[in-house]
Amino acid sequence: MAFEGNIKDFGVADVLQLINSQGKTGVLTFHEKKEIISIGFENGMISSASHNRKGVLKPIGDYLVLTGKITNEELKRYDAISKKKGIPVVDTLVENNVLTREVLEKIIEFKIQEIVDELFTWKKGEYKFQLGERLYSRSKYSVLVNPQFLILEGMRRIDEWPKIKKAIPDYNIVFRKKKRPSLSVEMGEQEKIVIDLIDGKMCVDDIAQSSGLGKFRTYHSLYNLLESGVIERTTVIAEPKLRKKKPFAVRTKETINLILWIVAVLFLLANITFRLVINPFHKMNQKVFTRESQHIENYRKQEINELMLIYRIIKGKEPESIDELKREGWLKE
Repeated sequence: MAFEGNIKDFGVADVLQLINSQGKTGVLTFHEKKEIISIGFENGMISSASHNRKGVLKPIGDYLVLTGKITNEELKRYDAISKKKGIPVVDTLVENNVLTREVLEKIIEFKIQEIVDELFTWKKGEYKFQLGERLYSRSKYSVLVNPQFLILEGMRRIDEWPKIKKAIPDYNIVFRKKKRPSLSVEMGEQEKIVIDLIDGKMCVDDIAQSSGLGKFRTYHSLYNLLESGVIERTTVIAEPKLRKKKPFAVRTKETINLILWIVAVLFLLANITFRLVINPFHKMNQKVFTRESQHIENYRKQEINELMLIYRIIKGKEPESIDELKREGWLKE
């Protein structure tokens, strides 16, 4: 069984609450143009989520590196092991005691909240619920999050989002600490994490990627610090350094296929050119040669007939054959 619709008619919160109230298991997918967000449900509770848009939310592996929980070398090493086993890298990290199960589950819950928060910013889009489907079915580790909690958090952040975006309109803005803050502020834990990352060089996007707080919490903390007079905006505009650029990779199979395709096209063009350009000249020359050969043959026959007539007049008899004309010197080879 599946149901589908448009979030303009039936909002995100309404859809999440409906699946929760009916205790359904399956995958709820939202899509708008090429952007897709999928949310996995287990008996009405949210167990997983994914977002296909690169650069918006970091995968768990990258998140662990940026927040200092593991090194990049550790991620690469355990990722290679995971690919050989055919299991998610986070499973390998837990099995090798790099992460505890409790820490991983908190991270998964946090990443789910990030994706749901992002979903609440959508103004339009289609949704479809597939009963019985599952996300990340290979992983041994998952969480069960009450959608009601995520909905309340998401809607609270969305209510605050317009004023935050007005104060921080672009992700490449750079902030710096004020030398003499106008107010003495008692900062929360999130603000302390963010203030430590502000150096007058790092842009908002990189701070969000490095803080481990996610996009919405980081922006909220920056807004609080800005409103409290602890930080100020600079005139610097910096491009994000932590957004991964997709490397240009040449794949052997695709390259060979491309070369073969180019060779085939060139061969076809050459064949067409030969037929259209060279072949007509060949046919014309062949016709000329045929006409000349016919002319020579007709001239030879006429010559032989004349010699035979002269031979009969002089000798008084017909030559027995052309060979007789040749033997007596009447006809040259």
